[in-house]
Amino acid sequence: MLFLNISSDQVNIEIQNEKLKLDRDKIENKIWPTLVKLYRTYSFDKIFLLNGPGWFTNLRVWTLAINLLNTLEGWNIDIYSISKIDFFKYFINQNILPNKWIIYIWQRKNVRLYDFEKQKYETIKVDNINKKEDIFFDLVYEKNYFDTETIDIFSKNNNIILKYKWKEFEISLENLDIKAQKMVEANYFIQPIMWKQWQ
Repeated sequence: MLFLNISSDQVNIEIQNEKLKLDRDKIENKIWPTLVKLYRTYSFDKIFLLNGPGWFTNLRVWTLAINLLNTLEGWNIDIYSISKIDFFKYFINQNILPNKWIIYIWQRKNVRLYDFEKQKYETIKVDNINKKEDIFFDLVYEKNYFDTETIDIFSKNNNIILKYKWKEFEISLENLDIKAQKMVEANYFIQPIMWKQWQ
């Protein structure tokens, strides 16, 4: 199974013992060579896709590329797509994660605070985050963006691992109850804000 997280500041790709992180810059030039090389090496037939919210260009170009895979002759890949919101709900229901989440979507000064109980988000300044509140922080590969521990998500033995507060919690596709698809849509969920607001 190929694990793809297209919802963070870098795209995280994992299959077996191979782990790649692709930067945003010129991502459209890196996708096809990466996917084709991995397919030729591992002949994967499943993709677990962590699909939004995240950086809009990442979501758009990656879902387009993933959808094109099954148009290639001989390729037959099942795509298991889930948003981070739905993914985290599972762990909130298990009392592993708190009800509030700080979402990073590639904006220097702004983040989103998502309240799972109210199913609403608000835009706040990074400097205004109340760290005494019971919240968890989005996965950010850019060091020191948050001066606190962020969650981590990765794959192991065809399952997905959430790392939170130095503990690892494992979940399978069956636990998440995601249906296989051949085509997926980008799960933007959160609309972009105007340029002037985040300069």
